[in-house]
Parts: sequence; C-alpha cells; structure tokens
Amino acid sequence: MKKFPRKFQYPLMVSMVLPTMLLSMPAIMVAKTQTTNGNFFEAWLSAVFQMVPSALIVLALVAPAVRLFVTRVLLEPELK
Repeated sequence: MKKFPRKFQYPLMVSMVLPTMLLSMPAIMVAKTQTTNGNFFEAWLSAVFQMVPSALIVLALVAPAVRLFVTRVLLEPELK
C-alpha cells in the first residue's frame, strides 16, 4: 500500500475525526433525549441537518484563530 507523506498527517487525522464527531454527537444527543417509541433514524437525521451547518461555520472561524494563536504565541519562532 502506498503511504502518504508525513506532511499530510494532520489533514488526514482531521478528515477522519471530523465526520465521526459530526455524525456521532447528534446520535448521542438523540439517544439521550428520545423516548422509547420514537424513530431513532429520523430524529438523528434531523439533528444532523440542524447541527452540521453550525458546526462547520464554527470550525471555519475557530480553526484559523487557534492556528494563529498557536503559531504566534505558543510555538518558538522558526530558525532561518
């Protein structure tokens, strides 16, 4: 199997973790709040369609801010 270069480590991790979280968090929420006679799949799908757009907007705003904070404040400057 051909492997990816090390520089793709974080994008690959995010591309696997983000969909898992965006689909499992609504499932957890529905499982905790749903009554026993409800349709889980329909409730989960509704929760996904409500949550995912907001989560992606938050991600688009928070990710660059966190990256800027980490690179400017927390990490030592690169040696040239």
